[in-house]
Formats: sequence, C-alpha cells, structure tokens
Amino acid sequence: MLIILSLLLLGITFWTGSDLLTKHLLALSYRTIDKLQADQMTQVIFMMSFTVLDTQIEQDKTLTKVNINIGNSLLKSVEMEFPKSNFDEVAIAKTFGLYPQVKKIKNNQPLTVNIPVVLKAIKAEIKQEKKLTFVEVITANKSLIKLNFLFPTTEINMIESMTTQVLNLQSEDVKKLVRYQMRR
Repeated sequence: MLIILSLLLLGITFWTGSDLLTKHLLALSYRTIDKLQADQMTQVIFMMSFTVLDTQIEQDKTLTKVNINIGNSLLKSVEMEFPKSNFDEVAIAKTFGLYPQVKKIKNNQPLTVNIPVVLKAIKAEIKQEKKLTFVEVITANKSLIKLNFLFPTTEINMIESMTTQVLNLQSEDVKKLVRYQMRR
C-alpha cells in the first residue's frame, strides 16, 4: 500500500511539474537567427544599348500592351503594360527612363537605357537541336513586364554566366531565380 501511495504521489508531482514547465516554455518568445525572406525580391539596374526594330501596341478597354523587338546580339524583345491612355509613346519613354528628352521611340532608333528592375523569375528554355537558349526575365515592375534574351549556348554554366553579365547580378541571385526547361 505504501508503494502504491508513493507511486501515486510521484506521478502527481511529475504531472504537475511537467505541466508548469510546459506552460513556462510556451510563454517564452524565441528569436530565430535565420529568418525566411520570401517576400524580398532582387532589384537590379538594367543597363543596355540597343536599337528598336519594331514596336507593336495592342489596346483593350483598360490596358495598353507593348512589345518592342530589339536589334541587339542578346536582348530580343521587351514587353510592357500600361493603363490605357492617349500617350502610349510617352509611357514607353518614361519606362525606359528617357522622358522628357525623348517623347516618342521610333523604329531604328538607338537607345541606351538604365532601368531599375525588380526581378520575379528567370525562365530559361534550352533548345538542344538549335544550340540556343531563350531566356525570359519576368519582373515585378508596374509597366515593364518581361525582358527576352536569346543566348547562343545550351550549357547551363554559360547561360548563368551570360544572365549574370546582362542583368548585372550576382551568380547566387541568378541561381535562386532561374528555372530551366529542355526542348529538343
């Protein structure tokens, strides 16, 4: 009987003590050393000289979509979206940081731009048979939606190196953002 009472007393003491300890530990605030920074996007200043080959403007009720084909060895096209207005050319010039000096971008016009770009993702579609890689850079900018590049290589190290160079990024940033897709 004495053994049962002592075991019962020991059990109650253990249960009460563990309950108090649990409540105390759960009440403490813990600080983490490594924080998840999922909402932080990479920002770069996109600097490039190119010649505008062709500008295609599509309008619907609320938006104006612009696709600019570019004569450059790597950069092939730029896609933009703006709220619909009567001044699409001015909006394009503002996106490229050229307004008020340039009010309208014309075909065969050479341009040098420095655009702040917030990067969302980089998609690299490797075309094995043609020995080319089509790279689509998706941005979080309000008007500049995509930058499209064409690299004359299918080697991943070269694709990452060229993307790093063109976008003026660190190689770690490119490796975090890029996703590959193989095509035959």
